[in-house]
Amino acid sequence: MEKESKKRKKHSSPGGGKAPQKKKVRFSNVVDKAPDSLWDEDAAASPEHGSLSSLRESISAWMQQQAESNQADLSALLEQSDNLDAREEDINIAKIERPLREVLRGYTETEKRKSIKFECEWRKCKYMSGTERKYFMHVESHAEITLDTRNGSYACEWDLCDFITQDEGVFIGHVHYHAYHTKLKVHGASIHMLMETPSCNNDSRVRNTIANRPVTFRCDWDGCEERINKAMNFFHHVGNHVTEQYEPGKKSNKVPIACRWSLCKLSFRQMGTALRHVRAHTTEREIGCYNCGTLFWSRKKYIEHCVRQIEISQRKYQCPVCDRSYATKALLNNHFERHDKPHECVLCPLKFSSAGVLAQHMAQRHIKQRNFKCQRCEYCAFNRKDLMVHMRKHDETKVFRCEEFGCNVAFRSELSLKKHISWHYNLPATVYACHLCDEKRYSATNVLSKHLQFAHGLERPPGHWRYRYKADSDGVFRLASYVEQKRKTAQTNEAPNHTAVPTDEAGNNVEVTSARKRKSKPSSQLGNATEKSDTDYNGAGYTPVKGNPTITSLKPIGLHQFSVELNIEPVPNLKQDSTPKPQAAAVSVATEPKDVKDFKVTERYLREQNLIKFRNLLRR
Repeated sequence: MEKESKKRKKHSSPGGGKAPQKKKVRFSNVVDKAPDSLWDEDAAASPEHGSLSSLRESISAWMQQQAESNQADLSALLEQSDNLDAREEDINIAKIERPLREVLRGYTETEKRKSIKFECEWRKCKYMSGTERKYFMHVESHAEITLDTRNGSYACEWDLCDFITQDEGVFIGHVHYHAYHTKLKVHGASIHMLMETPSCNNDSRVRNTIANRPVTFRCDWDGCEERINKAMNFFHHVGNHVTEQYEPGKKSNKVPIACRWSLCKLSFRQMGTALRHVRAHTTEREIGCYNCGTLFWSRKKYIEHCVRQIEISQRKYQCPVCDRSYATKALLNNHFERHDKPHECVLCPLKFSSAGVLAQHMAQRHIKQRNFKCQRCEYCAFNRKDLMVHMRKHDETKVFRCEEFGCNVAFRSELSLKKHISWHYNLPATVYACHLCDEKRYSATNVLSKHLQFAHGLERPPGHWRYRYKADSDGVFRLASYVEQKRKTAQTNEAPNHTAVPTDEAGNNVEVTSARKRKSKPSSQLGNATEKSDTDYNGAGYTPVKGNPTITSLKPIGLHQFSVELNIEPVPNLKQDSTPKPQAAAVSVATEPKDVKDFKVTERYLREQNLIKFRNLLRR
């Protein structure tokens, strides 16, 4: 009784009155979910059989309507996926080929840069603004709040960013650079919408990756050593140094004004040219891709970035030398400059587009200059980029992790991660084969290179540090010189009096011009240039000078210029006998293969085999 009284006191109303009585309420319009076999029993037990049957009919009709709607949506999605190629045909190539100024002539500068609002991607923030100043202040407020609430370690909460630092200045600069990065991506999205350029197909998960870009800056202008931790403030600061050199109200000067940046010896008359030049020192960019986050120097480079990703079936311009295809004539002309290079190396057959690149080639390949020393091993690199790639081998914490759903595999190199991702999508593996013994097939280039070097004694072409491979007609990658010679022979057999020239999809010939605005070579010269490049790998036909050249001295005489003194050792003129020697004697010159029995291991193996045969004979 005491327990029951306690329960009653516990459930009594707070006002001290009686607890409300529970009443059973029956809802005739609510039907519980039950199997179809129970419908008849419920309907027979209920006096409202007509209302339940009508409710059942309405629910069945509604479910039938939903099923038809879902089927229609599924059919629309399937039809949409089947017409992906048809949507790619909607790309207006003619509009892309028009000059950029002509296409954007009717738009204001605000429409070109801010047709889309700036959006904050900090955690769950949904702030959007069309004013650049308000947007930067809003983004920087997130960094200030983080500095006030946390101590010691500061983590960036921007979407797809995992940056962590303990330096407050670096953290402020990093968050500010996210805002600057978004500003450039909005510019790219505006140009994409106005120009109707093709969409970027790169991985969008790296659109906010800025870990490889500097976020704190130091001014190297002569007499100024100010340090700034915000990108936009630094760019304006250096721009003021340039404008202060010109008279107020004038944008040019009769006498060229030298750039006062450290170790820079260039000078300019126009202020606009000087401002564009300073971007190379400050790493300032003009526009960014809204999909992958890549930054570019100009709008033209961004448009080329998108146009290069057009499907191969829509590329109507083809290079006559290497058979590569491009969507626009401008891209073909830029590519053709690789085959039309005026600066030739005197020690190898390589050619370059400028004297500076040729100087770098001489220092790296022939002089073998290595000024960047690794602090952990004896490795020396030619430039800082190669040293940073090498340092990844010593960094045990730097891993490349697969971000596919349900997979968390990590790799030490980016190349291994790409091969792993191709396995996720069932992409066929690349096969490399030897052109001398075709049954030898490999899955990596380094293994095939070792096979060519040790099994066949094939040397790398002069000036190159690796073998070059190219896809053959069967899809297998073989030595590039072999594939090019094979294709050239096939074209000669099909049309012996016809020289290949670039054509569009209508079959019309296209005039190819270099980016340096030189006169295009006639088709006969193009064919001769192709024939000249197809030589053997022994290096005898590559050297422009007669004899064996060796570097005696090398002195720098200017910017990207060297004075090279060569010592040419004459090749001895061996007089051949008038009487022809038999072919067998020429084959057996100091290269006779060893007999199998000469090897120790093989000798022991043959002895064991003879014992086994002798035992088998005794058993018979």
